[in-house]
Amino acid sequence: MSRGRARAVRAFAVLCFLIAGAGVATLPTMLVGPQWQAFMIDCDDGCRAKPQPLDQLSPEVRHVIANLPKASERMTTAMAEPYWWWRLLGIQMLDALPFTLLFFSVGMALWRFSNRQEHRDWSGMRWLQRATAAGIAMAIAEPLAQVLRDAVFLGAMTDVGAFSYSVEFTLIIERLLLACAAWAATWALAAGLRARGDLAEIV
Repeated sequence: MSRGRARAVRAFAVLCFLIAGAGVATLPTMLVGPQWQAFMIDCDDGCRAKPQPLDQLSPEVRHVIANLPKASERMTTAMAEPYWWWRLLGIQMLDALPFTLLFFSVGMALWRFSNRQEHRDWSGMRWLQRATAAGIAMAIAEPLAQVLRDAVFLGAMTDVGAFSYSVEFTLIIERLLLACAAWAATWALAAGLRARGDLAEIV
């Protein structure tokens, strides 16, 4: 690999590391203020950030909570409950950790591919295998975290005893198929690298 191409690959690796770091950074913000997971910049009276906690929810649940009487007061009361924060932290971990592992593994794979050390291909393939495994976990964890997050908000702010959640299984299956296809491709490439190494030893 030429030096210019190696630098470009490392630049993409650093970008993946930054994205992974952004995913990890969402966890401590859950302890400081879970309402800041979603926010908007309001420039009506001087530009300032405003939390939009309901934007974290699915459209159906957002509609139910937004139409509640005294919704803002109920939100303030819910945010004062420590167990509510810890539940949201656990849900955010379920949502963010596969995402973080995915981009960190891709970054490590690119970094390994860009250097000139011996066996760099095999080392990079191992990280790609981890990335595909994280992609499979992410395809399942993301919609599950959304359902749990909706349930926590509903339980804290409403008196609704039962609520039907809509889960797009078609989208989940599509993501799983793509992740599994990537997993199979990386394992096939890894098998090819092992076979090439075995032939090199024989020759």
